[in-house]
Amino acid sequence: MRHSKHHKGSNSWLPMLVILLLFIVVGLEIYLLFFQHQSHSISKSNTSETTLPSTQTSTSLTTDARRIEDFDQTVEPTSELADRLNQQLIDKNFVGTALVVHKGQIILQKGFGSANVSENTPNTYQSTFQIGSIQKAMTSVLILQQVQSGHLALEQTLDEFYPTVPGSHKITIRQLLAMRSGLYQNEYPTEMMSEDDFLRFSITHARMGDYDKYKYDGVNYRILAGILERVTNQTYRELFEQAFVQKIQLTHTSFYDDFLNSFNRTYAYEKIDGNDLGNEITDNHLTFDQEVGTGNVAMTVGDLYRFYANLFEGHLIDQPLIAKVWTPETESKYMGGLYNFSTYIKGHGSEAGFESNALFSKDQQDAVILLSNQHPKDKTNSDLSNAIFNLLGPYEA
Repeated sequence: MRHSKHHKGSNSWLPMLVILLLFIVVGLEIYLLFFQHQSHSISKSNTSETTLPSTQTSTSLTTDARRIEDFDQTVEPTSELADRLNQQLIDKNFVGTALVVHKGQIILQKGFGSANVSENTPNTYQSTFQIGSIQKAMTSVLILQQVQSGHLALEQTLDEFYPTVPGSHKITIRQLLAMRSGLYQNEYPTEMMSEDDFLRFSITHARMGDYDKYKYDGVNYRILAGILERVTNQTYRELFEQAFVQKIQLTHTSFYDDFLNSFNRTYAYEKIDGNDLGNEITDNHLTFDQEVGTGNVAMTVGDLYRFYANLFEGHLIDQPLIAKVWTPETESKYMGGLYNFSTYIKGHGSEAGFESNALFSKDQQDAVILLSNQHPKDKTNSDLSNAIFNLLGPYEA
C-alpha cells in the first residue's frame, strides 16, 4: 500500500518537472537569440568604414533615401576624408549648407557661414535655399509621369497645346525637355501676376531662334508647366505637392511665397570689397514668382538628395522610360533638368544670389550637394563641388 502511494506521488511531480524544463529551454533560446543579435550588430558597427557621430539614429544609412531621420541632424566629420572635405569648404569661404554621401553613408552634413547676418543666424542642415534651375528636373519628372501614364508622348508636338507658338507644329515634348526647341524669351513681366498669367505671358512672348539647336532658355520649361496644367486640369503647384511633398515626404520643400515666411529660410548675399556677406540681396517676388516650373522652389540639402535618390532608383519614373529619354543623341548633354555624364549626373541652378550644385554617382553610392546663399559671379562653388566629388571617386565627365 505504501508502495502504491509513493508511486502516485512521483507521478504528480512529473508534469511540473516538464514545465520547468520547458521554461529553461525557452529562456536559453531567448538569451542566445538576443545576445547573438546584439553581438552581430556591434561587430557590424565596429567594422564600418566611417564612424558616425553619436547623434546618428542608425549606423545603417541607405542610398534609397527612405530614412528621413538620417538627414535631420548635423553630421560632423569623423574620418580623414570627411575632415579634408570640411577643410576645403572652410578654406574656400563657402557660405551655405553642404551634404556629402560616400559609399551610401552621410559623412558630412552641416552649415557654413550665415543664413541671416542681421540676426546672427548660422546656416545649418535645416536651412532652406532657393534651388533655382534644379527645379527643372522636377518639372521634367512631372512631364515623364504623364508620358508613363499614357497622357503624353515624347514625340508629341507643341501645336496640340499651343498652336500659336512659332514652330509649334514641329517642336516635340522631347525637344522642350532637352532645350532644343529653338525657342527663347527676351521680354518678361514688369508687374505681379497669377501663376497662370505668368505662363500665358511666356507662351505669348516665345520667339523662334535656331530650331533643334541646344539653347538654354527657361521658356521651354514654362511651356512644359503649361502643358501639365492642360493635360491634368490641375495647377503646377498641386502636381508638385502630390508628386514630391506628399509621395516622397519632402517636408522641407516650399514655393517662394511660403519660403519667405519660413523659420529656416536663408537670405542671399553678394560679395562686396572682399566681404563674402557684404550686401544683402533684397527679396524680389517678381523675379521668383514668374519662374513657374523653372526656379521658384526652396529646399534643404537632405530633401534635394532624397529627390535625386528616388528619381535614380526608379521610384518616381520607371527605369525603362529614363533610358528612353537618355538616348545616344542626348548622352553627356542637357536633358530633363540634368547634365548626364558617363559616371555621374549633375544639376545646377542660380537665381538672385542663391546657387545650387548637386552631383550624384550613377551607382548611387556618392553624392555632393552644396546649397549656397552667396553666389560668386565666377565658378567658385561649381569648381568646389566638382573637386569634392572627385575626391570620392574620382569621376570622369
